[in-house]
Amino acid sequence: MNKKKEKVKTNKTINYILLLLLFITGFFLGFLFNSFSQTEDSNTFTQSRLKGYVYINPLIDFESVQSAKVGEIVKLESELKRYISQKTTEYTKSNVTHISVYYKDLNSGAWIGVNEEEKFAPASLLKLPVMIAVYKISESNPSFLTNKIQFEKEDIAMTQNIDPKLHLEEGKEYTIDELVDRIIRYSDNDSLTAILDTISYEQLVEIYSELGLPNPYERDSIDTLSVKEYASFFRILYNASYLNKDMSEKALKLLSTTEYDEGLASGIPSDVKIANKFGERENLDDLTLARKQLHDCGIVYHSSKPYILCVMTKGASFNSLQAVLKDISKIVYEKVDTK
Repeated sequence: MNKKKEKVKTNKTINYILLLLLFITGFFLGFLFNSFSQTEDSNTFTQSRLKGYVYINPLIDFESVQSAKVGEIVKLESELKRYISQKTTEYTKSNVTHISVYYKDLNSGAWIGVNEEEKFAPASLLKLPVMIAVYKISESNPSFLTNKIQFEKEDIAMTQNIDPKLHLEEGKEYTIDELVDRIIRYSDNDSLTAILDTISYEQLVEIYSELGLPNPYERDSIDTLSVKEYASFFRILYNASYLNKDMSEKALKLLSTTEYDEGLASGIPSDVKIANKFGERENLDDLTLARKQLHDCGIVYHSSKPYILCVMTKGASFNSLQAVLKDISKIVYEKVDTK
């Protein structure tokens, strides 16, 4: 009889222990689920969708609001912060006052930025969205690219500190496709002026509207775009989410032929492809050390880890700013290549 009582008592104890374990397990799983849900809710995203449709809602661009805070990408962010702090703190010696960086891993989608919201003058970087506008028109009007324009030199020309290697010949006819090639390959301002005579203002600014970007043509301020905002153009080209696949491929192939190799391209091995666009500006009315700006943004086609890198700078010397572009590009490539 005593043995039966002891057995019942033992079984009750085991049951209590099992119930306690189930309670603890349930509580722990609930805690994990709640934590995960809160993380998902707080990790919001920005989206850009193509307008003009009734039954579909095409996604153009998709980006996490928060930068990545895990693994090797955090180490890269720390290294970039150290470099940028050193250069901008010692600006009287370095001739560099402002540096902003945006980096995005195109495999994982993770991104980091340093001063990524700071505004700069996009200058010749705006030739890229002009190319996108022209290619968008040609999707519905294929003959548009073959239209010819006779070049007439204007009395007032936009100054360029980095002079194009080739110039248009006055009185000669060029197709729109050839002019687009020159604004990207050589960053030629004369070709840009000729193209802008063939497309409407509405067609150009539609791109900024659809991407949710500030329209630089409607602002009084010189500094209108950040590295993070400008990188949107490369994301939509890489994902072929705005232009069709053929035109996106055409655009990035052209960007891979740019003649400017003294910026980001100089910080990576010569056999690695890069599709990029640079921009430069000098404000002669500005007497501060930040009167010059030099930027370079693009896609670096690392063999296994392609990424977007966008760097914008201000300072007193184009040579100093150019050296910054090279240094940052080298830092990023070496970190990516060793991961």
